Amino acid sequence: MIDSQLSDAERALWVVPVATYPEITRQFRQWGQKVKCGKKDRVYALSDAGQVLAAARVLEPAAGCFLLRSLTVDPSRRRRGLARELMQHIQREAREPGLYCYALDYLREFYLSLGFSPLAADAVPEPIAEPYRRYRERGKSFVLMGWRAQT
Repeated sequence: MIDSQLSDAERALWVVPVATYPEITRQFRQWGQKVKCGKKDRVYALSDAGQVLAAARVLEPAAGCFLLRSLTVDPSRRRRGLARELMQHIQREAREPGLYCYALDYLREFYLSLGFSPLAADAVPEPIAEPYRRYRERGKSFVLMGWRAQT
């Protein structure tokens, strides 16, 4: 469910301009994420009356290869559908024809519900597979997942 306190007219989805990346980086950190938005990242946010409620970072480690990173929601607004709303916007309107992510195991069902599928490292482009393999070697239990836009 979408946060019932926000009307469609009050809620705004937007691609964050590079000039505001430091502000979004601070917001991520306030929410407990160790993130720095880089100039080559594409950052999306969901806001209400100018207050950022949720944000996501998309990297392009190789041409045409997109990696979703740092999807998070203001802790006081979680479990209200804001991450889903932001992801659906990214899937529907963003330039990325497909996305990969390294999902935490407990978020697997969330990503499955958005049309992502679990993938083997040998089934994805090397710029996605190589960091995933390193994470796994370090004991991280991420699930490699991917999504493709309907054509």
